[in-house]
Amino acid sequence: MGVTIHALGYDGDRLFAAIARILEANALCAMATRSEGGIVHINMAYFCFSPDLVLYFLSHPESLHCRNFAHVPHIAVAVFNSGQAWGDPHVGLQLHGRAGRTDQDADHEARELYGARFPRYREFLRHAVEAPSRSGFPDLRFYRFVPERAQILDEWEFGEEVFIAATILR
Repeated sequence: MGVTIHALGYDGDRLFAAIARILEANALCAMATRSEGGIVHINMAYFCFSPDLVLYFLSHPESLHCRNFAHVPHIAVAVFNSGQAWGDPHVGLQLHGRAGRTDQDADHEARELYGARFPRYREFLRHAVEAPSRSGFPDLRFYRFVPERAQILDEWEFGEEVFIAATILR
């Protein structure tokens, strides 16, 4: 699947590179979900991502955020380094799109990408198989987030206080 990033006045390849660089530099994201009744919830998760900018994360199916996007799949994700000093150039992403459980094909891709990004994941997985009753790890499932829109802040690349609203076309 190919991905094109579109924002008026900006080169798509340059935007794609900025998004990929920000995702690569950060391992945690914050996700905002909404219940059927409109109650907002936020959580954090370690994530990996595919070459076409799909984010994958592990979570428990009974967690509030997973129950939320089972009913309302639209979520917002923030990716940034919280250690950035105030006054220095800043970098971060706000992504909007849809989330849900992975299917069998995506689950395989998620395991491979997650294991490559987080080598200790394979160790935890091995321990979970060896002693499943001691860990809640086997209950975790992979979920995927497919961003459709991005708000890019990369002051090193695009200049001070330049926020770029982009569409992610698939």
